[in-house]
Amino acid sequence: MVKLSRQRSAEVRIELLDAAAEELCRVGYDAMAFTSVAGKCGFATSAIYNRFPTKEALVEALVVERLEPTVGAQCDAAAQMFWAPTSSASKVDAVQLGVLAELLLAARHTPALQDSVYGFVRRRAEVALAIREQAVQRGEVREGQDPLVQVLTRAASWIGGYLFGLVSAPPKHGSNVINEIIRVAVTNSPLSTALPSGPASKPRTAGKLPKFDEHEHDKISSALVEAAADLFAEFGYEAASVADISRRAGLTTGAIYNRFTGKAGLMNEVILTQIGMSPQATGVELVEAFKQTADKSKASFDVIIERFGDDAEPRRRALRLAARDAARQDPEVAAIMGPLQDNALVEMANVVRSAQQEGLLRSDVDAEALVWWISVNPLGISLLRGAYPELEIRQWAPTYTTIMEILRTPPV
Repeated sequence: MVKLSRQRSAEVRIELLDAAAEELCRVGYDAMAFTSVAGKCGFATSAIYNRFPTKEALVEALVVERLEPTVGAQCDAAAQMFWAPTSSASKVDAVQLGVLAELLLAARHTPALQDSVYGFVRRRAEVALAIREQAVQRGEVREGQDPLVQVLTRAASWIGGYLFGLVSAPPKHGSNVINEIIRVAVTNSPLSTALPSGPASKPRTAGKLPKFDEHEHDKISSALVEAAADLFAEFGYEAASVADISRRAGLTTGAIYNRFTGKAGLMNEVILTQIGMSPQATGVELVEAFKQTADKSKASFDVIIERFGDDAEPRRRALRLAARDAARQDPEVAAIMGPLQDNALVEMANVVRSAQQEGLLRSDVDAEALVWWISVNPLGISLLRGAYPELEIRQWAPTYTTIMEILRTPPV
């Protein structure tokens, strides 16, 4: 056995952690295998087991040794610049944000990850809250909003954008505009503040939607779909096996393969019958609410918030997250999720552009960027709430309401 020098041993550790981050973004936490991680570096599997006996130990090291000094430091710097008297943009590494998003996705159903992953989020929020407090002392923070919501809103957009991007391509332009809208919403800046100018994003092309009227099932099929939905919501897509699904339904695996193509086919049935168009419809409703008068807009938004607080909604949110994870791994699922998501974005953007032409929404907002943010933010909120279970959906309403007012206020 060749003994490595201390320097080479440290280098090997870094290589393994970087390979783990890459593999995590490629297949997700549940599907990440030590053999693949070690293989990317050209090492034997023992090289990783000798340093990280479990996947949980690997994640803890990944958070402490790779995320903290990169995305952690970048998030802290971004918060400092965001709350500065003269705000300017600060980038956060998209790859490392993807690693964080994957870990947040996994932490939902892997309690052993929660201390390290949620601890990372809480540390970033504590730094941001301290920086925000300095702005409070200067009298620059908008009152009437939850402080934690104010510092998490952009993070929710970053995390949700990664997950949405597993299925649909993000708009190429407009992110600076959205960042400025959020900044204006949480500070004492005038609602009529002019937004950064720049090229408009190319309108998205709608995909061919699947048919929703051809999915009637017998009792066995219905039982399998319901069991699959339960397990996908509880454990995620990868961790829910065909055997687990059939066992939960009280049937054999043969019953699945006699009716569906396998786990991907079951996920598609869950998407079509239990997720369906509800999130897309909610997105369109939210865009419609943005262009209404202030009183009607708030009333509409209150209804949407109430719906998100419904007992059934946490399960649907979990299924939407699992479906996007599945789409990353299975082309069969992507063929369903992609058109659903893209068509929703197209419909929402058309509503925004129409409202802009009618003078109901300000014209200096990129429609594609706006509907992307409207869509991704709830996903990010769903994951970040794991670190803050006490943070209720309704606490986000005042910040969203202010953003609505900004969108209706012509720039000066």
